[in-house]
Amino acid sequence: MLLTPHAFGPDAPRQGRDAARLAAALASGGDARIRPDAGGRNIYHASVLPSDALAYGSSTISSISQHAFDTLARRWRHRLDRPVAANDYAEGLAMLRARLADYFGLADAPDTDIVFAASGTDLEYAGLAAAWDGRAITTILLGRDEVGSGCIHSAAGRFFAAETATGARVVAQAAIDPAFAGTELVDVAVRDPAGRPRASAAVAAELSLHIERAAAHGRKAVVHVVHGSKTGLTLPALGDVESLVAAHGAAMTVVVDACQLRIAAAVVRRYLALGCVVLMTGSKFAGGPPFAGFALVPAALRDRAQPLPAGFRRVATRAEWPAAWPGADTLPASGNFGLLLRLEAALIEMERFAAVPPERVTAIAERFGHHVAQLVRRLELADVPGTGAACLATRTLHTLDLSRRWPQCDFDAARAIHVAIARQSRRWLGQEIRVGQPVRTHMMPDGRAAGTLRLSLSMPLIAELAVLPPAAIDARLDSDMTLVGAAISAAASTTPALRLPVPLG
Repeated sequence: MLLTPHAFGPDAPRQGRDAARLAAALASGGDARIRPDAGGRNIYHASVLPSDALAYGSSTISSISQHAFDTLARRWRHRLDRPVAANDYAEGLAMLRARLADYFGLADAPDTDIVFAASGTDLEYAGLAAAWDGRAITTILLGRDEVGSGCIHSAAGRFFAAETATGARVVAQAAIDPAFAGTELVDVAVRDPAGRPRASAAVAAELSLHIERAAAHGRKAVVHVVHGSKTGLTLPALGDVESLVAAHGAAMTVVVDACQLRIAAAVVRRYLALGCVVLMTGSKFAGGPPFAGFALVPAALRDRAQPLPAGFRRVATRAEWPAAWPGADTLPASGNFGLLLRLEAALIEMERFAAVPPERVTAIAERFGHHVAQLVRRLELADVPGTGAACLATRTLHTLDLSRRWPQCDFDAARAIHVAIARQSRRWLGQEIRVGQPVRTHMMPDGRAAGTLRLSLSMPLIAELAVLPPAAIDARLDSDMTLVGAAISAAASTTPALRLPVPLG
C-alpha cells in the first residue's frame, strides 16, 4: 500500500505508521464494498489513502482528501489503536448530528431526526421505518438505473447483499424482517428510450396513479423522488412534489434520494417542511471516504412511527438511530469507529465547502461546464441531456455519451473503458485519472444500453479551485480535461468491442 500523506506535525517519523493505522480504521466497520484489496483499493477503485489522482469521478465515489486525512490524523492519532466503546460512539455521533444541523440550518426545525448508515443503499431502511404504520408497503422507486444499484432490494425491505454493515451474515434479497415480506416494488422511469428526461408533470402523474392504486388495496405508498440522480436529474420538480403531498397526505411517505448531496441546504429544508425523508451520503459530491450516509427525518414521522422491527438489529446499532425513535433501544449497543471517522471526514469537507462564496461556486461550475463541452466536441462525443434546470446537480455533473463517437460502445464496453482508465491511466499518462462509472441512460438502435461515462466536481475540488485566480482555474481545467480526454481515447483503443478509429485526446 502506497503511503503518501504529508507529515502530521512535530512527530513526522510516525507518519507512515499513523497513516496505515488511520487508513485501516477508515476501511473498517462496513461490508465487502469498503474493504481494500492488496493495492489499497476498494471495488470502485477508490483508495483508502489520499491520492494524487485527477478526481472527476465523485459521481460514483471518492477517496479521502489530504486535508480531511490530516485533520483526522491530528484529532484521532492517540485513539487509533483503541476500539470505540458504545458510549463514546454515541457521543461522537451526537456531535456530528449537531454539526449537520448547523450545516443545513435546522434551527427552525430542531426536532429533525438524523439517522446514520454505511451507505445510501442502507439508508433506504430508514425511509421504510419512517413510513411503516402496520400496513403492507408499496415502494415506488424512481429511475432504478439512476440511483444506487442495491436500492431495488433495500427500498423493498430486503437485504441487498449476503453481509450487512454490522457484520451480520444474511440471505441476500430476503426480507430484513417479516414486516416487509409483502413489500411490492414499482419502478417508474425518469427517461424515455432516447435518453431524454421525462417531463416533471408526467412523472408526477404516474406517481400519483401508483399511490392511488396502493391506497385502493389498503397499502401504504413509499414514494421515491430524486434530487440529483446519478446523471444530475431532479424529478419531479419540487413544485410537483408539493402537489403530491397536498393531494395524497398520509396515504404516502416521500423519500428524497439526494445521495449525491448536490443539493442546497435551503432546498433540504423545503423537503423537510413537506414531511419528506431526505437521504444523503458523504462519499460522492462531499468528497468524503466511502461509505457514510445520513438521513434527515421530520420529527412528525418519528412521532407516529411504529417501533423498529426486530430485523433492524442486523443492519444498525443503537447510536445510529435517534434515542427518541420507537424501538431504538432494542438495537445492539456497540461502536463503529470506521463509520464515525468517515462521517467526520465528510463533514470536514462540507464545512470547508460552505466557506466558499456561492458566486464563486457558480463561476467554477460554469468554467467546468465550458471545458467539458470542449472535451465533448474534441472527442466527437455527446452530452446526455439533463432537465435543463440550473442547480448544483446539473452544474457539477456531466454525463458523456460515448456511443456517439463509437457506435459499438454499449454499457459493457463503457464499463471496460472505465476500469481501464482506473487501472492504466498512470502508466499511459503519468497521472491517475478517475471518472464516474457508466450509467444506463438510453438505448442504441439495436436495443443495447448505450455506453456513458460521467465527469463531476466535488466539494474538495471546488474548495481547491476557489483559491485560484480565474485564469489559473481555466488553465487547470483545460489541462485536466486534456488528460481526461487522452485517458478516454487510450482506454477506447484497448477495448476489443470498439472497431472504429480512435480520435486524439
